[in-house]
Amino acid sequence: MIEYARLDLFYKTALMRTVRLLLFALLLLLVVSDVVVGRFPKLPIFFLSIFVMSEIFYRFHIAWLRPSLKVSENSHDALLSCTKRALERYLSSVSTQHLVGNLFKTADVMYFLSRLGINKIDIAQDVPVEKKDVLFTAKEIALQTGGAYITSIDLMLGFLFLTERQTKLLFGQEIKTEDVVLYRKLSRSSFDKSEYPHDHSIHFDGEGFGEGLVTGWTPLTKQFTTDWTSEALYKRRYLFGRENEYKRLIEALSKKENNNVLLVGETGVGKETLLTILVHDSFKGILPSGLNHKRLLELMAGNLLAGASDQGTLEMRLTEIIAEVSHAGDVLLYIPEFQHVLGSADTHLDISGVILPHLQNGRLPIIATMSPGNYKTYLEKNPITEQFSVISLDEPDSQVLLGMLIEKAEELEGEYRCIISLKAIQTALQFAPVFLPDESLPGSAVQLIADATNTATSQRGKRTLITHEDVTSLVSQKTHMAVGVPKAEEKSLLLHLEDKLHQRVVDQVTAVSAISEAMRRVRSGMAQTNKPISFLFLGPTGVGKTETAKALADTYFQGESHIIRLDMSEYADTEGIKRLLGAPPGEGDERGELTDKIHDNPYSLVLLDEFEKAHPTILDLFLQILEDGRLTDNKGRTVSFDNAIIIATSNAASEYIREQIRSGKTVDKAFHLALVEYLQSQHIFKPELLNRFDDVITFTPLGQAEIGQIATMLLQEVTQMLEKQDITLTYSQDVVAKIANEGFDPQFGARPLRRYIQDTIEDVIAKMKLEDTIKRGDIVRLGIDGSQTISVEVGRGA
Repeated sequence: MIEYARLDLFYKTALMRTVRLLLFALLLLLVVSDVVVGRFPKLPIFFLSIFVMSEIFYRFHIAWLRPSLKVSENSHDALLSCTKRALERYLSSVSTQHLVGNLFKTADVMYFLSRLGINKIDIAQDVPVEKKDVLFTAKEIALQTGGAYITSIDLMLGFLFLTERQTKLLFGQEIKTEDVVLYRKLSRSSFDKSEYPHDHSIHFDGEGFGEGLVTGWTPLTKQFTTDWTSEALYKRRYLFGRENEYKRLIEALSKKENNNVLLVGETGVGKETLLTILVHDSFKGILPSGLNHKRLLELMAGNLLAGASDQGTLEMRLTEIIAEVSHAGDVLLYIPEFQHVLGSADTHLDISGVILPHLQNGRLPIIATMSPGNYKTYLEKNPITEQFSVISLDEPDSQVLLGMLIEKAEELEGEYRCIISLKAIQTALQFAPVFLPDESLPGSAVQLIADATNTATSQRGKRTLITHEDVTSLVSQKTHMAVGVPKAEEKSLLLHLEDKLHQRVVDQVTAVSAISEAMRRVRSGMAQTNKPISFLFLGPTGVGKTETAKALADTYFQGESHIIRLDMSEYADTEGIKRLLGAPPGEGDERGELTDKIHDNPYSLVLLDEFEKAHPTILDLFLQILEDGRLTDNKGRTVSFDNAIIIATSNAASEYIREQIRSGKTVDKAFHLALVEYLQSQHIFKPELLNRFDDVITFTPLGQAEIGQIATMLLQEVTQMLEKQDITLTYSQDVVAKIANEGFDPQFGARPLRRYIQDTIEDVIAKMKLEDTIKRGDIVRLGIDGSQTISVEVGRGA
């Protein structure tokens, strides 16, 4: 192999190319000259034939030679396991620097580097590394990544890995060497075709002439089914990560009887991908004989049910359709969402009795699909299940998911004429559950990367690099939340979050600090990512528990619309479970007041007022949410709370807190431990529930000074409201003091202040505006009159 590679290099030199061209021209000229003079060119043709055969030998033998030893079989000379292209690059290089320069001339290498987000100008070629060490490292990479041979990409990675300590090139791209190794492992077959030759099997080029005449006249089949075959054959064949499920599918369909399959999995998990592979292999004729050259017809339940006024009409339609496709003899029938046939809540028409005989006789294999929730509700205990081989498609592990998305990214690159970076693929896998919560992986990640690619190429044109920022930008647009690495503006907000919150929250320094620190931990990557941030706020009424939660939503979530607020006193019995989790299948369409809202808006603040008043069974639900960040609703759908903030408020220990503070206790660690012990001893909350919260925070009763600050803040709200109407409001500190003294109620805290301001100020101003006493441009002055009541005086503006 090495000698052949040297010969190939010699053949490709400029001198040899010139000599070969001149020799061919000379021999051709001799042939022509002999023909012109009427002499048979016996000798010129002989030498020309030898020359042509040598060129053919070179083109189809030497140029396509493969290494003599696979890398796994080679324990000595690594050159014997190099592909021809890699060997040529290595042998033609006099130094490591020269080798790297030669590797830059290889399209596969440049494509791979682009996917890593690396430009060749970023690669320092002058780092002192021995060429033989690069080869040795490349061999190790090929072994680690399951390669058959050492390729040019392996040589480049060998150089990058050896120089990473000095250059920090991968570190600068936020890529770990183990990520590159995994990516290389999952994408080897996509690059150097000398290692993995092209598939030369037959390919679909459209239906043949008269294809529909082969199976006869099938009017109902045309009306109520769609031919999946043509569409599937135009798609690429992906099997990565689903080899076992596909093997079981083929085995089940090959049975003589009960050769029916039920694929159970969530949307996006890959059910239709398996069917695409089945269509491809059936078309190529590489399946067991009974499954080759079959058409896959999809039964369209919507069309079938349309206009069918009763079950009899529906059964007649289905009977005739099955008769037509059975007569054709070359059909596999595909029934998606099989629960519609079983009389689900959507149809209430059970026509499974029509299908049952055909499921049993094996003449017409049926492939059905259902979600796990629908399978559990409609089919798991139904005797018809015995006629199916049930294949469950669970969400694959992270490595398999990455491989699946890498394959799909290659198809998108061809469609959009762009390059999709590894970081973009990884980011799509990370944020897909948030972007498309109704779909499972890998389907949701495929849709996210496709949408990001479409948006980026529309804005920047073809041949652009799709980065992780393109993906996070799309997710941010949908969720209205910053995701990914914090930008400068968000960093500033996080660093000064206490100041922002204190613009609305008076005192309660402990609570504000705890929330701010938690938000900084999350956005800096220092918090657990598989559970929500959670707090339990304890304290008397009117001390700012709810206001603190609202302030966080308004400051960080850009508005209180991101609050999911539940009054837990309304969930004091077990009926509240149905309200929180939604109606079970077949019992109505009632949405879950908790699960559906967090499903629709995963970046939300969940505010649980009067948490202690919820039924104990409902409190137990929150054990799972606070620990695992997951909750399964009554339809079998699992909802993630990973991106939520949960704040529960409780007045349960209000009197205890008041008494302790009156006795001179300070709110410190000892106070906190005593409070938690009190909650447990009074059986208000279980110890395990209290331990699930990230922090249990005590809100202390407000003093007169704090009440005055709140009164000022409320007056500022009135001032801002009037400013929008071009009216100026002024007031003295006497007004603030009066509001604080008369509007404060020790039992209800600061809450009565707002009502006091409404009664004594807002109502008066509203009446004066309607009487035209107050007009645009006026100055409204609040003061205290002789009777010690708040007076409203109007002055004309300049």
